[in-house]
Amino acid sequence: MQFDSQEVAYADMSVRIFDSTLAKLRGLGYEKETETEALYAAGNQPIGIQDGNVKYSGNLKVLNGELQKLNAAAKAAGYADILEVPYQVIVITVTYREGFGRPLQTDVLRGVKFSKYDKGMSQNDKFKEVEIPFLYLSLSDK
Repeated sequence: MQFDSQEVAYADMSVRIFDSTLAKLRGLGYEKETETEALYAAGNQPIGIQDGNVKYSGNLKVLNGELQKLNAAAKAAGYADILEVPYQVIVITVTYREGFGRPLQTDVLRGVKFSKYDKGMSQNDKFKEVEIPFLYLSLSDK
């Protein structure tokens, strides 16, 4: 049995939106969550665990120039900014390069809806990092 302690690194990840790779990406997190709760009947101990709705959410962290690029793409498509683009047309593709025995992995987030972003800076800021939270409808691997 062979063990390999090399994990995927941030540098091994690339993210594409609107057929463009995000060059000024500072971070990306996305998750799938299933609502769960204990199921009770007679007595005070649970007899099972019940599943409910599934929720997909995430957070994109980019430099301000990347946000401007995304907003420009939205304007070119006829929308005011990235928040106005319908979820039906936004897909985020996340690719993790193969290496050290791990295979190429691609995650596809479909039906992405960005919900907010902030603007502004503070004294002595050297750059502007923007967090853009989002919801999405499904997660699949290619």
